[in-house]
Amino acid sequence: MTIARPRSRAPRARLFGMPVDALSPAEVESLLDVFARAQRHHQVVTVNTDFVAIARRDPAFHTLVCDADLVVPDGAPVLWAARLQGHQLPKRITGPDIITMAVRHSIEHGSALYFLGGADGVASRAVERIRAQFGPFNIAGISAPRVGIDEAMDAQLAREVGDARPDFVFVGFGCPKQDFWIRQHREMLPAVCVGVGGSFNYLSGRIKRAPLWAQRTGLEWAFRLAAEPQRLARRYFLDDLPVALALAWEALRHDGFETHDRQEGA
Repeated sequence: MTIARPRSRAPRARLFGMPVDALSPAEVESLLDVFARAQRHHQVVTVNTDFVAIARRDPAFHTLVCDADLVVPDGAPVLWAARLQGHQLPKRITGPDIITMAVRHSIEHGSALYFLGGADGVASRAVERIRAQFGPFNIAGISAPRVGIDEAMDAQLAREVGDARPDFVFVGFGCPKQDFWIRQHREMLPAVCVGVGGSFNYLSGRIKRAPLWAQRTGLEWAFRLAAEPQRLARRYFLDDLPVALALAWEALRHDGFETHDRQEGA
């Protein structure tokens, strides 16, 4: 079944040439519904400073982001860069946010979700906690496989996921492995596929998420750094900080927004 979405002129940010869709959470949720009803492959990417850093040194990943069906801002520096350009992305949209949207879709429309990746038992625990909060929803499958070792095994995994007939597939292999895996096996996955990084850890309670005030003010990174200084100090100060500064400089030099014609669900 193909659902055509009326053509609209949706603004998109351009950060080092990569698009970021300027959509509100409600608009993203509506677009996910369109994607799910189309019953074909759609790839969703959540861009933060790590994604920008990887895309700057890896042209293949840059192309992947540019070709994605939906690119949402997951990171305060992305929002700040847009503001420096004189525009404002409506809100940060994270992996857990998109999973929550899909859960609501499942409850209302009966769609099925597949949770793929994470450490053993973490995705299952995440599903338990989500059900305790929202009530029952449809699960197409839960799996925590090892990938990237054998291409034939990866392809077999994609076939198994596709055979489960999910409407949404959430892949937690970490960036960029998860996003390349989705792109490589898109022909076997006629579903809305989203790379969600460590989202299962937060939804399961394995890692405590920052309080809402920290999320809303862009200080979630400080909360996470205080909780895991040894793991995150190098990443934040040596990897992410230079990218954040480069984003700011790029934003000041260019008006990085464009108007983009879209025809979804075709």
